[in-house]
Formats: sequence, C-alpha cells, structure tokens
Amino acid sequence: MRKAFVVWFLVLGISASLWAQNFLDKKVVKFGETVPDFELEDTTGTKHRLSQYRGQVVMIHFWSATCPFVVRYDGRLKEITNDYRDREVVVLGIDSNSNETVDQIRDVAGSRAVNYPILIDPKNQVADQFGAIATPHVYVVDRQGQLIYEGAVDDQGWSELGQVSQTYARDALEAALAGTPVSHPETNTVGCAVKRAF
Repeated sequence: MRKAFVVWFLVLGISASLWAQNFLDKKVVKFGETVPDFELEDTTGTKHRLSQYRGQVVMIHFWSATCPFVVRYDGRLKEITNDYRDREVVVLGIDSNSNETVDQIRDVAGSRAVNYPILIDPKNQVADQFGAIATPHVYVVDRQGQLIYEGAVDDQGWSELGQVSQTYARDALEAALAGTPVSHPETNTVGCAVKRAF
C-alpha cells in the first residue's frame, strides 16, 4: 500500500511539473526588462493598457473570486491601494481563472469592496506571459515599465497563523518610488493555482 502511494505521489509530482513547464514556457516577462504591453477590460468594460500607466509604478496581482488566500489578503491589498494612491502607484487585479465568470467576479469584487479594478484575462494569456502561478501573485513594474519584483505580498506563508516580518510588495513599491534596488526582487508566492484554460 505504501509503495502504491509513493508511486502515485511521484506520478502526481511529475504531472504537476510537466503542467507547470507547459505554461511557464510561455513566460516572456523577465526581470529588468520592459514588460510587454497588454490590454484587458475590467468588470465594467473599461479598457486598461499597461502602457497608459507609464511614468507611474504599477503593482499587478493575480486575483480570484473564490480563492481563500485572496480573501485572506483582501484587506492588505486594499490598504496598499489606499496608502499609495496619491504616490503615483496604480494597483491592478487580474482574474485569469477559467472557472470564474465576469458576473461572478463583478459581484464578489463589489461585495468585498475591492478598491482597484479587476481586469478579465480570457484564456489566461496575460497570466501565461507573466508566468503567474497562484492567486495572489504580485508583480511590480517601475516607472520605465520594467519588472522589478515578482512573488508574494509578504512572508506570512501558508498558515494563517504565520507572523508577517517582511512586507515584500510594499518594500518593492518603496524601492520603485525611490529609484533604488529591491532588496528581495523574487520571492515564493503562496495561494490557489490559477485555473487555466487549455
């Protein structure tokens, strides 16, 4: 029985690795390089182009209407939006989950009083370009349009009981605004897998 479990676990791990490699092969967003422009509509039908925010710092995070990790981080993400709104920082949520409808996303975002636009990413094309793995998964783009941070909001980790000692997203925003290097440019994100359409 134990041997069968080990075999099943190895097959599952290999399958997950191959699945991840399949979409990570499409990743084109790289550190220190200009992020390719994209255009997505938000839940109201308003179009947003990344290039329209050039000259400002942009924090993108991949969002979900159903992921409990996004629920956990909702308050922190809204606080970041409020704290940096007048400091030339734009926060954009992107929902790339194939199992969530626009109506559902709009309703949930409204009920949670989300204070930044949620963009809809049909067929997860933008998620693939960024190599987004989970929700939330944060990317910070500087004033010149270059990627300077990718990873978690902070270091709380998988457990809700984890203590936060590093506020990675805020630290990256502060570095971008100051024009200084990010101390932790890449961290491991935690959350729900982006539900891709294949």
